[in-house]
Amino acid sequence: MKKLLSLILIASTIVACSSDGEVGPPGPPGQDGVNIVGQAFEIEADFNDPDYSVFADIPSTIEVLESDVVLVYWLELVDDGTDVWNLIPQTIYFEDGEFQYNYNHTDFDVNIYLQGNIDLGTLGERYTQDQIFKIVVLPVDYAQDNNLDVSDYQSVKTSLDLNDSNIKRFEVK
Repeated sequence: MKKLLSLILIASTIVACSSDGEVGPPGPPGQDGVNIVGQAFEIEADFNDPDYSVFADIPSTIEVLESDVVLVYWLELVDDGTDVWNLIPQTIYFEDGEFQYNYNHTDFDVNIYLQGNIDLGTLGERYTQDQIFKIVVLPVDYAQDNNLDVSDYQSVKTSLDLNDSNIKRFEVK
């Protein structure tokens, strides 16, 4: 008797789920197979007297929500062909003081600036000219839910499946 009731229940479920009712209207068009989690762009910048600050517009193709995380990485050096990226703020120490690459942002731009307790005019081109930064925008939930180590650009790049050849570079001089 229990087997018969189970078969009747299964059969009625199959019939109920296989209705040939009307098909609803099609959904809005979208991008097939694209799930944008995080995006990035790159800038090359010069820091000059008097403010040692650069503003980079966030490309219109990247939407920044109020809850998004905006990360900025500085290309410190290239070691045997390998880029060494550091999350900023990044402090550089000298015998007579220190300075820091730092940043803030809005939904439309990123301001990267130098600050320190030394005369920034004495830093030289190594720290002020032709500096490369990667700006990465990602949803805060993604960063938290995936236990992403945001201090490591390679980890972020791998997690977001970023391809450096597709990251556009903009000059901010």
